[in-house]
Order: sequence, then C-alpha cells, then structure tokens
Amino acid sequence: MADQLSLHKGPAELEFEILKFGLCTGCGACLGLCPYFKVRKEKVVLLEPCGKTEGRCYEICPRTRLDLEDLNRKVFGKPREDFVLGTHRGIFLAQSWKKSVQAKAQYGGAVTGALTYALGKKIIDGAILVNYSKSYQLLPEPMLARTEKEILACAGSKYTSAPSLKILDDSLKQCKKLAFVGRACQVEALRKRMVLEPELSERVPLIIGLFCMWALDYRKLYQHLAGRMEINSAKKIDIPFNRFVVYTAKGKKELDFEPIKELHKATCDLCYDFTSELADLSVGGTEWKDDWNTLIVRTERGQEFAAKAKKDKALKLNEFPAERERLLRNAALGKKKRVVDALFVEKKAREYLAISDREKDWIKNANPIGGVKK
Repeated sequence: MADQLSLHKGPAELEFEILKFGLCTGCGACLGLCPYFKVRKEKVVLLEPCGKTEGRCYEICPRTRLDLEDLNRKVFGKPREDFVLGTHRGIFLAQSWKKSVQAKAQYGGAVTGALTYALGKKIIDGAILVNYSKSYQLLPEPMLARTEKEILACAGSKYTSAPSLKILDDSLKQCKKLAFVGRACQVEALRKRMVLEPELSERVPLIIGLFCMWALDYRKLYQHLAGRMEINSAKKIDIPFNRFVVYTAKGKKELDFEPIKELHKATCDLCYDFTSELADLSVGGTEWKDDWNTLIVRTERGQEFAAKAKKDKALKLNEFPAERERLLRNAALGKKKRVVDALFVEKKAREYLAISDREKDWIKNANPIGGVKK
C-alpha cells in the first residue's frame, strides 16, 4: 500500500499536511496509535513531536494518499466497475424484526438489529459504536458496546465526527471479535490499516459503513444551537430529508435546515465516498420510508451475514425499488462529480485521491438526469 508519496512520513508530516490544513476527518485512527495525538471536542492536535520520522499514523490516515483502485482490489479481489456505488452484491430495503430495536434505533434499525444479532450468535463479542458524551452536550464519543443494552444505548445517528477508531486497539484487547460501525473515511482508514496488518481482518469480521454526505463541525453546531435554544435541554438531533430536528426534554424542536449545511467540516468537500464503499455492509436512510433503511451488501462476508440474519429473522430484507436506486445513484454521483472537479483545481484533492483515469473520465462525463448507467 505504501507508495513514494507516503514513504518515510510520520507524525510531523501528518500534522503539517493534514491537521494544519484543516483536512482531518476526526476518524480517530492516529489517536489510537500515538499518545502524542489528542482530541478535544473533535479537534485533533499533535501535542509535541514524538521523534519518529515515519509511522502508521500517516499511512492509515484517510486524507493521506488514498489509492481507491488498489484498496478495492485488496478488499474485493477485483477492480472497480460500478463507479457510482462501488463494488456490491445487492441493494435492499432493510429493517430489524424486533419492535424494541425499531423503537430505539434510527429509521428501520438495520445497524442495531444486525449488531444485536451478531452479538447473540457470537459472531462478535463487542462493537465499536458512538454514544453521547456525559460531559459535553451533544458531543458524540466512541464506546465499546459488549451487551445488547449497550448497543441499544448507542442507537441513532450522531451527525458529527466522533473519533471511533481511537478505541480500536483498546477494544481489541478486550474482545476477540469486533464489529466496527463508522463513516466512509473511518472505513477507509481501517482498510488501510488492514493492508498493513492483515491479521486485523479476522479480528474485525464485520465492518458496517454509514452513508455520509458530510459531518457537522461540533463546535460550529454547538454555537449555532446555543444562539437559538436552551442548549442544555437538547438530547439528540436528526436530519431527515431537508429538515433539522432537535429533540429536547420537552419534545421536538424544528429549526431551519439551510443554515445547517454551512456547518459541515470543510474536509468533507473532498470526500469521494457517500455510501461507504469499502465496508462489508453499508447502511443509510431511504429519504422515503422513515421506518426502513437502505442496505448495500458488498463483500462475500457481508453477503453471508445478511443471508443468515434474514433467515434467522433478525433483519427483514426487501427488494430495493429501481426508482429509489436511481435517486441514490444520483446523490452519490453528484458528490463524486464535485470531488472530481476539485481534482483539477485543488492541490490537496489531487494529492489525496488516486482513482483511475477511466473512472475519473466516466464520473466527469456521466449524466445523472434520468438515471445513471451501472
């Protein structure tokens, strides 16, 4: 995986090339490897030089060189053919069978249902998830969930960039088999690390990637809400299609959606991956049926897991309507086109993302109107 751009680089280059340019995604990958990197309210900093001239922290960062074609071959054993949604084996409407899970989880509860099933079947004995901080209002923090109760406590999207990979190594000390749930950038970092440490693939048998158009900047979000409501009463947020909802102790409060888009992290504008293309399973909303999720089955491992979960009535899997797939593809394509356009003008975009000329030309010339060819 290493190439001439990443050889002999380490914490100092990670600080200069990524952190100081505001490109950090807050994935947490470096935090779990190096005690000199610290995070406070989602902002990652290098406290002092660690003395190493090269290191895994640089190699696995999702904003250092990302050779998507090479990673695709290593994960799936074949080249990329579907440039819009990435390599996959099927797309479904998904929902947990358990009403208790649906009542607690986001939309259809597909992620929560999958994890409680995996735990019950001893496929995993823990999952890296995200819960809200007990110290800071609405700040998400990574958590190792080892019981169904703990998994349910983490249910629901958080919309800001919790550094979940921060606790990977500590979690591996406590668990034999882990599930990981995270954003596309976090899945990329984890897959990059698995290339360097192949044994991790057996220790993390289930990677669930979340659809993510962008993550909100926690500090900006906090300031935005504090000027419009009693922030200490906020319990959680939700962003259904073109809406912004804050749940408080007294009920729901709906705020204007348009200003929210301006609160996202600038680094998200360079993200090429809306649907977490390197995961085993990718999950998002449908923007159509609030009690269902969109589930993209990608790897052979993910396919086998989904089939078992369906057979054992842990997950309901229904056919994904063609018109909804067209809308999903258009959304993913729109994000990719913006990034490909940036490749020609943004130096940092060119340095980070490596895709084939064939893919680049296809994305640049693809027309989303009326559907996208597969």
